[in-house]
Amino acid sequence: MKKWMTLGLTLLLVFALSACGSKTNKNTTNTGAGGTAAGGTQNITVTATNFKFEPAEIKVKKGDKVKITLVNKEGAHGLEIPDFKINLQKNGSADFTADKAGTHEFHCSVMCGAGHDNMVGKIIVE
Repeated sequence: MKKWMTLGLTLLLVFALSACGSKTNKNTTNTGAGGTAAGGTQNITVTATNFKFEPAEIKVKKGDKVKITLVNKEGAHGLEIPDFKINLQKNGSADFTADKAGTHEFHCSVMCGAGHDNMVGKIIVE
């Protein structure tokens, strides 16, 4: 009887602890990368590989404060968003306010090879 009680308590503890953990995908936007941190900042991580960005489409609300982080997984890339005067070289982060509604292109700002011209994405400010 004591053996079954110990086993039951152990299983209960395992289930309780597993519910406390969470797995966060840093390559998602609010429609698919990041999350809102305390203070209302939208945290977005963009991963660069040869020759694409992930995610290639990011949606935010007009007026959102955005912290965008570039992570190079393959090759050396940059991320430039001309409409918001952002130009990240290699890995790094930048903050901006999404104060211009519409679709804003971003592209690789470091010559990275034959697929460089196709390395684009967009930020949609709703």
